[in-house]
Amino acid sequence: PYHPNLVVGGSYSGQVLVWDTRSSRAGGGSPVQKTPLSGGGHAHPVYSISIVGTQNAHNIMTASTDGVVCGWTMDMLSYPQDRVELITPPPSKTEDLAPTTMSFPHTDPTFFIVGTEEGVIYPCHRYDRAGAKSGTDHRLAYKGHTASIMSTAFHPGRGPVDLGDLMLSSSLDWSVKLWRVRPPATTASATSGLAQSQVVSPILDITRDDVVYDARWHPTRPGVFSLVDGAGNVEVWDLASDTEVPVAREVVDNTHGNIMSRSLNKVAWDEREGRRLATGGLNGVVTVFEVGK
Repeated sequence: PYHPNLVVGGSYSGQVLVWDTRSSRAGGGSPVQKTPLSGGGHAHPVYSISIVGTQNAHNIMTASTDGVVCGWTMDMLSYPQDRVELITPPPSKTEDLAPTTMSFPHTDPTFFIVGTEEGVIYPCHRYDRAGAKSGTDHRLAYKGHTASIMSTAFHPGRGPVDLGDLMLSSSLDWSVKLWRVRPPATTASATSGLAQSQVVSPILDITRDDVVYDARWHPTRPGVFSLVDGAGNVEVWDLASDTEVPVAREVVDNTHGNIMSRSLNKVAWDEREGRRLATGGLNGVVTVFEVGK
């Protein structure tokens, strides 16, 4: 977001790569930087990347199914600046979490949530400057999904009403859920001393007709979000208008007869006004829609 020529990607090998569209190396197709395959980074696929901070001081945050969240700086990708190992809260008998998605609220770069393969969402903390302990917050667990979490997204929170504690999640269980995420300070005072995790339930459950791979808030309309599914549908919802059916729905059909490649797994709004909507899927095609009033 701060350098339009740079593209950051996560690979199946666990490497984090940076491309520069101005580079003439191999026609601009080769990365200009990449993390080593060994040396403190990721050992499993990197499924989620966030750019956290300001233009003058920001980190690349990556999450992998190896249960590790790493923070990198652009000028040093040889070793992570931060490394947080996420542990399954007790009384689980397994030790490692397998994060499939990670999201930061727009106002707090030290707090984030991870969605996991088991369908549970956990709050987490990064290292702070005082050296406080970081990792999974064992006092809370957001439970409602019954399969792997495919996307999580905090509300942009813009406007006269602060909605930054609202979060969307989508899952392989064919649903989108709306959550109210408790701020870390409230969590500490309300749940300290509890032996077991306090379970938080969704405030809205939207069931769809197929696997929901991605759901994203509109940048300026507070109740509007979009989703894409495994059947090739892109939907726009307006919670202020209806919580049962979408206000718009379109099928993206670039399959040329191949049903298996119809699935859409990414959706994004243009960040300024939200007048365009882009989708991407298994067929390798990006489709951009004009969104009406």
